[in-house]
Amino acid sequence: MGSILFNLKDCIDPNKLEGKFFWKNIYGAPLDKSGANTDIMNSNPEVASTWKGRILMKVEAKKTERPVCKSQEIDEESGGLDEAEPYLEDRDYEVIAEVGQGIALPSEAKYKVMIKIGEHELLTSDPI
Repeated sequence: MGSILFNLKDCIDPNKLEGKFFWKNIYGAPLDKSGANTDIMNSNPEVASTWKGRILMKVEAKKTERPVCKSQEIDEESGGLDEAEPYLEDRDYEVIAEVGQGIALPSEAKYKVMIKIGEHELLTSDPI
């Protein structure tokens, strides 16, 4: 699907991210593609061409004798989700966009500009 970049120092620093909720963006290849380039984009977000969404995360660091790879479900009964509630509220945003120029476009064609956020599309009413 995609990948996320982490700064390990931020994840284990209690003054930054450790033990706190934060949002991380996921980047990867377009969904309708496959092959070697797709695999590279899904493994390396710095070369990915598509934003895939974001995930709410909380990282806790503990000293261990040897590294352990582990993930676990959030226990809803213990109130684990209550702590994340402020991050899950719907918010209103205002989008202001300006297209400065189009490069190497056929001069005889007319264009409309579309901004797509999730399933929402904003389209200019008149071709330019």
